[in-house]
Amino acid sequence: MRKGILIGVIGCIFVLCALGATSYTVSNTIHSPYHLLRAEANENSSTIDLTSEGDFASKPSGAVRLISLGEAGPANAIQFIFCGGAAADKTFSWKIYAWRRSNGPCEFIASGTGTLGTQAVVKYPLDGSTATNKFWADTLAVSEQGALKTFSLADASGNNRVAKLYGDLCGYEWIYIEITSADGSTGTEAGNISVYYSYF
Repeated sequence: MRKGILIGVIGCIFVLCALGATSYTVSNTIHSPYHLLRAEANENSSTIDLTSEGDFASKPSGAVRLISLGEAGPANAIQFIFCGGAAADKTFSWKIYAWRRSNGPCEFIASGTGTLGTQAVVKYPLDGSTATNKFWADTLAVSEQGALKTFSLADASGNNRVAKLYGDLCGYEWIYIEITSADGSTGTEAGNISVYYSYF
């Protein structure tokens, strides 16, 4: 019986080879790399005024469309990480807005604060270039929320690692993050801040 099964398996292999069985290479998986949401820069010199700039057409030039080539989108489950400099223990404030599609309103998602830890940004996630005097935020706090589902925090209590802000965007297609209180004008404020996102 076993001999018959073995012969059958070998026969199937020969048939597949004869038919020119196709091999496949996986070019993309469910894994998402980190994408740049906010380029490294000082705090925003102007913020969104919802009384006059609350429409789709008025979204800032820095707003990012959450669809990446080869990845499913728009994103639902998403996480954000922050980094900046030029020293650990520097602080900043953040605010996230989102839009669905053309002619939809600007919608508030969440706001809060952050503090840089001691884990250095050795290489920037976007291009692998070397970072100097830049640190990952290890502390995040959410002050206010407006999303359909509550955003949460992970490892965000000052452990000198990488704090994560994560949640469900429920199909929003565009997103924008404002950074304030980070121009280094006081001894506690951070300098340039950048923000990255990934799907999960």
